[in-house]
Order: sequence, then structure tokens, then C-alpha cells
Amino acid sequence: MSMVSLTKVVLPSVLASFAVSYAFWDLSRNRKIFGGTVPPSLQNEEWLKETLRKFDEGWPREAACPVVMNPISRQNYRKVM
Repeated sequence: MSMVSLTKVVLPSVLASFAVSYAFWDLSRNRKIFGGTVPPSLQNEEWLKETLRKFDEGWPREAACPVVMNPISRQNYRKVM
């Protein structure tokens, strides 16, 4: 008896809530219904290259030696001297 309730009521309700939340997310983020623009730093390829270069050089830390930012995405953890 409870399985009938799950397939008829609960599952469609959960799927409908996902659809509604995706629609609002898409409208607010991609369609910009509340206004706003994409920052120029995200549109500029040179900015991205320069940022990645600085991350590869190492980021100064206060408590220890500088290390490469986000080493997992770089696939090798190396210490910057």
C-alpha cells in the first residue's frame, strides 16, 4: 500500500520541485531577470591565463611555505620554493 503512495504522490512531487527550482535557478543565473551582468574578468581570456599562472607560481601563506593552489586539479602536488 505504501509503495503505491510513493509512486503516485511522493516521486512526482519531488521531480516537480526539482523542475521548478531549476527553472528559477536558470532564470536568475542565466537569463538575469533581476539584472546584473557578467564581470569583465570572467569574459577576458587573458585574465584567466594570468590568474592560473599566478596560482601555479604559488600563493604566499602566512603560516608556512607557499604551495600551489588547488593541487588536486593540477594532478601533482608540488611545493613552491
